[in-house]
Order: sequence, then C-alpha cells, then structure tokens
Amino acid sequence: MDIQEIQKKIATVSDNYAKHCSINRDDDWYILKLQEEIGELVQNYLSFTGRGRKREKTDEEIKTDFANELADVVGQVLLLAQHHNINIEEALERKWFKYLK
Repeated sequence: MDIQEIQKKIATVSDNYAKHCSINRDDDWYILKLQEEIGELVQNYLSFTGRGRKREKTDEEIKTDFANELADVVGQVLLLAQHHNINIEEALERKWFKYLK
C-alpha cells in the first residue's frame, strides 16, 4: 500500500467520524487534532517507558496503546497534508530522501 492509498483510507475514516460525531473540520481542526493526538502519544509513551501510570494494563496492552497512538499521529499528519494539498511523498523526497543520493 502506498501513501496516497493510505491517505484515501484515512480520509474516508475521518469523513465518517466527522459525520457521525457532527464535527466541523475547519482549517484549524486538522492541526489542533494533531496536537491532541501528540498529547495522547506522549501520555502513552510515558506508560510504555515506565514513567507513567500503567492503569492496570499489561505491558503488551501498553505497547499496543502506544502503537495505536503512533498510528493516530501518522494518520492525522496525512489528513493535515491532504487538507492543505501537500504532496507528502514529494515533501519526503525533498526533505529526507535527498540524503540518500
């Protein structure tokens, strides 16, 4: 699966979520939602690294929660890029992959 295909799937899920929850996703929503997801990632990271509450979860459950929050952040970044018509593949080539040449 390539990034554009992933973006389309994420956009569909996000569209369904917004419709179901009556959420108005204006320009600010995408960046603010990303900030919310980063906060949740940090909270789970602290638990994952033994510096936060376990909340009666097993180590495997904590690792799964951390992975799920990473997925949320990646998904939200892709939504933000799509909303602002940013070709993330081109941006990655320009910013990161130029060092591979």
